[in-house]
Amino acid sequence: MTRLTGKTAVVTGAANGPAARIAARLAAEGAAVIINDATDSEGASRVAADIVRCGGRAVAVEGDVSKSQDVKRIFRTAVEIFGRPDIVVNNAGIVRTDPQQPETDANRTFAVNVFGTFLMCQEAARQFAGKGGLIINMSAMTDATAEAGKPDADKQSTIRSAIDMLTLGLAREFAERGIRVVSVDPANFDAEDLYEPVRREKTAHRIPALKSLRRGRLPGAGTLAASDDIAFIRNDLVASAGWRGW
Repeated sequence: MTRLTGKTAVVTGAANGPAARIAARLAAEGAAVIINDATDSEGASRVAADIVRCGGRAVAVEGDVSKSQDVKRIFRTAVEIFGRPDIVVNNAGIVRTDPQQPETDANRTFAVNVFGTFLMCQEAARQFAGKGGLIINMSAMTDATAEAGKPDADKQSTIRSAIDMLTLGLAREFAERGIRVVSVDPANFDAEDLYEPVRREKTAHRIPALKSLRRGRLPGAGTLAASDDIAFIRNDLVASAGWRGW
């Protein structure tokens, strides 16, 4: 399928793991992809090379999303090589840096996971240049208590809540500019079905039904969100409902 032909996507923290697969999926749908990572430039280059080898378009760009100059450079590279970005996937994040220094660890984690997401959203809105676009923040639209009992539970639940609230706020703020902002839980694929409207004009203000789905049943939800197929869905409603599954 090529639902994203002609679009440019920026995916952060994409040297490996789920974000690398997201980048590959976006490329397979036709998007040109910027593969960003702050600490694994070799991994990012491999992901980009694999996409190119499969006939797609991708370039690796090193950069720390918690630094505004790096964020600007990531977008500048995207514009210079592929043109104005249409899709931004904020996946860059760390779990812990130094458990022996909890204050330093917390500061660094929040800087990347939360402030980095904020900087990327801010610059994305500027780069969309009044032509609309999509921002997908990788988080978890779930109750913060879901992290209870896990290591660093308080810190991680706070980060997730912060990103979700940032998503909700920006969705409303950016709505008038035609920018959609969505929060996605990469770990939970529990949406059973996503019904596409038969006639878009009759469902312009409704959200497609979201039901329960076990892992693997809905492989295209994220790319569907990134495409124009459901551009009629408006901002804060999507963020409030949550969105799960690539």
